[in-house]
Amino acid sequence: MGFEMIKRISLALLLLVVAMGGVQAETAEQKVFKAAENDCKAFENGVFSTTRKAIPRIDLTGDGIPDTIIDSLQFRCSTAGTLWCGTGGCEITIIVEGKPYEFLAKGWKVVDWTSFKVLLLQVHGSQCGGTNLLNCVRAVVWSDGDFRSVEGG
Repeated sequence: MGFEMIKRISLALLLLVVAMGGVQAETAEQKVFKAAENDCKAFENGVFSTTRKAIPRIDLTGDGIPDTIIDSLQFRCSTAGTLWCGTGGCEITIIVEGKPYEFLAKGWKVVDWTSFKVLLLQVHGSQCGGTNLLNCVRAVVWSDGDFRSVEGG
């Protein structure tokens, strides 16, 4: 059997597996955790761990389907004090319909506001006109297919 014939058979098998649903694309959630695990391993061959607290599911869009929030404050690396947090806060990734949205926050909370949810993010004081301000909060809501806040982002 020639090389070209082997390539054609391999391609045909691959297409068959994909068509049958045997190969599934990596989800946005899996990508976030895989990247964190790789970051940790890259830093002195660290071992990554986390808890279920890192992945609360809350319906932020109002469609009745819980959205995934990945809070990197809950990530641990055996060889680093922190890889995902700094003076501006920690990475928060929210996944809506498979699409990741990233925020940086020192803390966060979801509150009910009449008929929708508001994501409150404690952010760096520079976003409130100072540098050492401790009480600086950004309010974010889901509206018209995206997360929105007063400053537009």
